[in-house]
Amino acid sequence: MASNNSKSKPSHAYSSLSVAIVMFLLGTFIIVLLHSHNLTNIIKEKMNIVIELEEENNPEQIITWLNSNNNVRKGSVVQISKSEAITTMSKNLNIAFNANENPFRDIITFNIISSEYSTSKLNKMRSELEKMNGVSSVFYEDLTISNIKSNLNRIAYLILFVGILFVLLAIVIIRNTINLSMYADRWEIKTMELIGAKWGFIKMPYIKTGVLVGFNAFILATVLIFVILGLIYLYVSQVWEIINMIYILIAIISIFLLSIIIPAITTNSAANKYLKQNMDTLYS
Repeated sequence: MASNNSKSKPSHAYSSLSVAIVMFLLGTFIIVLLHSHNLTNIIKEKMNIVIELEEENNPEQIITWLNSNNNVRKGSVVQISKSEAITTMSKNLNIAFNANENPFRDIITFNIISSEYSTSKLNKMRSELEKMNGVSSVFYEDLTISNIKSNLNRIAYLILFVGILFVLLAIVIIRNTINLSMYADRWEIKTMELIGAKWGFIKMPYIKTGVLVGFNAFILATVLIFVILGLIYLYVSQVWEIINMIYILIAIISIFLLSIIIPAITTNSAANKYLKQNMDTLYS
């Protein structure tokens, strides 16, 4: 009988690996979800606002005004002369422009801090700039930001849905593992009941096993997450600019809590359901 029981018991290593994959995916989605807002802010601060200058201009006055403006990101003000512009465009387009017929104008580019990047504030700043001597026009891509925000919101809702799906998947895996484990020990469990053992005493080893499965899954998932972050740092260093270690820590703490709480609650629920079964079910 002992031999049959040992063969029928589920592999906790397999369960830990399965839950680890779920927790890794869930942790990854939490990281992406938290960084979506951060990514929007970074994109806002990377969006250039372009001031096109008149032929007779006084760029020093405009640059001084921009540098003293609290809404302008520090160090982002750049002046580009029309001679620099034609040289850059010639290289980028591989076209030889006639320097004597330069179609470009002197420009100044700058960026706004993310908290101040809104249509109303941009329109107000553009109005103020266009009133200044030497300014021909001001351009910015507000539609691009709106599209980015809209797409990121859709991604965030998708991430939330997938995250909930993964939590449910983890519950199913753990519940099935505990059910199989208790079925393998069904004779011992009923024997303990007959001699007066309390349900809490009977359930405790299984709850400990469930929590251990969850903890092992957490360790594996955390290792996988840091391996991925290490690969990003080595091979896609540009992406590392938007990585916030506080968000990583929040994700790790979240999957740790889920890895402990979900197995404990799920195991307790599965054990209660199993212990309520009558003797006839032991033979099925």
